[in-house]
Amino acid sequence: MIAMMFAIQEMHDESIRLLAKRMRSDGKTYKEIGYILGISLFSARKLCTYERGVPKKRGQHGKVDKVKRLAIKRKIEMLKKSGQRIVSSRLIKDLNLKLSLSTVHRYLIRSGYKYKKARSQIILSEHHKEERRNIIGDWISDNHDWSKTVFSDEKRFTLDGPDDWQTYVMKTEAIVRNKRQCKGGGIMLWLMCMPNGLLAFRILNGTFNSDNYIKLLSEMAVPILKINYGTNFYYQEDNSPVHKSQKVRKYMTDSGIKVIKWPSRSPDLNIVENIWQMISSRVYNGPQFDNKQQLTKKVIAAINDINTESRDSIRNLYTTFRRRLVVVLHRHGDLFNK
Repeated sequence: MIAMMFAIQEMHDESIRLLAKRMRSDGKTYKEIGYILGISLFSARKLCTYERGVPKKRGQHGKVDKVKRLAIKRKIEMLKKSGQRIVSSRLIKDLNLKLSLSTVHRYLIRSGYKYKKARSQIILSEHHKEERRNIIGDWISDNHDWSKTVFSDEKRFTLDGPDDWQTYVMKTEAIVRNKRQCKGGGIMLWLMCMPNGLLAFRILNGTFNSDNYIKLLSEMAVPILKINYGTNFYYQEDNSPVHKSQKVRKYMTDSGIKVIKWPSRSPDLNIVENIWQMISSRVYNGPQFDNKQQLTKKVIAAINDINTESRDSIRNLYTTFRRRLVVVLHRHGDLFNK
């Protein structure tokens, strides 16, 4: 009974549509048709333009069909395995897709992908982790005296400052910092950190090679260490080719400097890395530098400021160093700080 009522109603609606179309073909306006049928102008227009059996599809047409989705998925997996970048233009070109960049971009976002910047991080192999565990184990079992250990390192400071320089501004305010070609120049700094919280440093000029490193040690590092600690101290340095050269090894032996064994790829264990952050926060807290003289002056001022006001922070790095080693062992030799 209900089905019959719907059928009758549909036949009635169809007859009204045919009547409206006939009046429209006779030259009547939508307003006149609406007046005759007792409906609004917009209803009359809808009756005259309605096409039965052709429902209007709502929403955006699906452009990335099943075949394209499968091809994109396989291509992404292949690019991941080979360590290559995954970008919309590359997918369109390699797969010969007849799609726009924005269409592929929207599809990737809907599929759970997000365009991210890769973080720079030290990658440790199982061999590196095992070496770190063994050396740290030796330090702990031998009860190494870190209160008599001097840490050292080298770092380059640039005129332009770090790439991720950030600050709070209003939403409508733009931040622009100069990006020079060829990195704009800079200075190389050698730094030595002592258990009493003092920092010794030197600006390195020219090529940093074995001869210049030996000259630095003999003219500056060794005299400072022997005045403060006599011969009862340990010297830390990383495994760069300059530090491990035969000339430098022979000089260390002849000078009676006890160099501790240091694991490969382990800057996270060197407390000078924390001091670099302290210096950088002072050096780059301001406008970019126009020349090396300005940069050098700011670096020296930052180190003098730390030697005057922040020696307790450096001594605290020494007192908490064993805790750092325990964390690395707990992480099975992985990085202390990601």
